[in-house]
Amino acid sequence: MKIALETKRLILKFLDSSDLENLIALRADPDVMKYIGDGSVHTAEQVKKFLLTDAIPYQEKHGTGFFAVFEKEFGHFIGQAGLFHMGFYDKQPDIELAYRLHKKYWGRGYATELAKALIHWGFEHLDIPKIVAGAELENIASQKVLIKAGFNCKGQQKWWNGREMFYYEIYNNDSIKLAPYDKQWPILAEQEIKNLYAILPHQHIIDIQHVGSTAIPNMLAKPIIDIQIAVDSLPAIKQAAIAILKTQGYVYWEEDPDPEKMFFVKGMPPYGEKRTHHIHIIEPKADRWKSRIIFRDYLIKHPEAAHEYEQLKMKLAEEHTHNREQYTDAKTKFINTILDKARKK
Repeated sequence: MKIALETKRLILKFLDSSDLENLIALRADPDVMKYIGDGSVHTAEQVKKFLLTDAIPYQEKHGTGFFAVFEKEFGHFIGQAGLFHMGFYDKQPDIELAYRLHKKYWGRGYATELAKALIHWGFEHLDIPKIVAGAELENIASQKVLIKAGFNCKGQQKWWNGREMFYYEIYNNDSIKLAPYDKQWPILAEQEIKNLYAILPHQHIIDIQHVGSTAIPNMLAKPIIDIQIAVDSLPAIKQAAIAILKTQGYVYWEEDPDPEKMFFVKGMPPYGEKRTHHIHIIEPKADRWKSRIIFRDYLIKHPEAAHEYEQLKMKLAEEHTHNREQYTDAKTKFINTILDKARKK
């Protein structure tokens, strides 16, 4: 058994001829194959051809592929998961993440565990800028798995097999990477704030603040300038802000589920090389306007709390390198604790 990678509960190994019977059984199950290809099961001859003609030669050439997946505890074969050129066609650049598991192993979190591990492994071992994935419009379970793993949904499009799918992608340059404090960060923030005051409708602007870790001296941080803008009315400024900030290289997150803010990103792949600025437009009555400022000011005044936060961020950046949502969510408990302390003073 040539192991490609391991997770906490699973082993992924390169395919060989000994996997044939396992693959035949997997691909003969209509529930497993429902959202794959044309939705039909595969015959033993089709699986044999795939294994010997496509899968094994592909992995020998590229060092990756559609691995066989086994449970660590019992050694049971549970399915396949891997990274490979879409449709195993290596004349096009996109590397696809895919998986299929025996239905007795559904609902155990294995798919999410595999997706996260493959993203990390792929960016560590393959010279690729991004990984893509697709999920059928009716396949709600896979859509949830891909979001949990850190993928961003880019909408519907036709997949390589001609079927309409939700298309997902994740970029190596958009991962969580902390950098030592840079004295240029507050200078860059001040320059951007002056520019925003000059170009946005001034009658709606109440205040603009530099927030986030780059606003805290000597703090290890993602090198992204976070700017928070208080406005008198989100509906009143929305269309103007979108149009104006687009001219400055910002992309608006239209699908943001939080109705209390507008969120813009500069430099996010594929629109740029890497993130440099975030803008959060909020009405001052929203709790997040005050809480971000309170949190920033408390850490500036309490270096011991700032150090604790820095240590937490280092740990979480390692655990959630390619998942911004989980990295952010995992900081919530610490942030709320600091806010409670600050508000009691």
